Amino acid sequence: MVTGRSVGARSARVLVAALLVVLAVTLIIGERVGRAIEASTAAWLVGTVTGMDVLPADASTVPAVVFRSGDLQWNVLEITLECAIAFLLAGLLVMGAALVSVARFSLVRVLLAIGVGASLLVAVNQLRIVMLSLVLAHGGINAFEWAHSFAGSVVSLAGLTLTLLVVFVLVVRPGSRASTRNIPTREEFPA
Repeated sequence: MVTGRSVGARSARVLVAALLVVLAVTLIIGERVGRAIEASTAAWLVGTVTGMDVLPADASTVPAVVFRSGDLQWNVLEITLECAIAFLLAGLLVMGAALVSVARFSLVRVLLAIGVGASLLVAVNQLRIVMLSLVLAHGGINAFEWAHSFAGSVVSLAGLTLTLLVVFVLVVRPGSRASTRNIPTREEFPA
C-alpha cells in the first residue's frame, strides 16, 4: 500500500538528490570562482601558519597564492584546475545524490555525511596547499616539484580515503536502519 507519507518522502528524496546534482554541476561550471575562494583561503592560512607575507592574486588569470619566503623572494603557487577541490567535491555530491535516492539510508545521515565529507576534502586540500607553500619557500623549486607530484598526491589520496571512510561510517553505521534492514541472519544463510 502506497501512502501519502511514502510518496512525499520519496518526492523529498528525489528533490534533494536533484539539488545535490545541480550543486555538483554548478561547482564544475563555476570552478574558477571556487579556485579563487581556495586561493584566498589558502593565502590567509599560509600567512597565519607561516608568518610569511602573503596575498591572493591572479597569476596569468589563474587564481594563486603569492608569498614572500625568508630570502625575500616572491613565490607564486597557482591553484590550477588539477589542484582545485571542485571536481572531488562534485563527485562527493553526486555520490550523495545516489545515496539519498536509496530509501534504506537516512536522508539526514546522508546529508550530514556529505557535509562532513565536503569539509574534510576542503580542509585536506588547504593543508596540502600550505604544505606545498612551505616546501617551495624553504626547499626551492626542485623540492616543490617532488612534493607537488608525490607528497601532494599522497596527502590528497589519504584525504579522499579518509573522507570516503567517514561518509561510509556516518551513512551505514552499526545499528542504523541501513545496517540492519534486509540483512539475513546467520540462520537464514544456506548451509
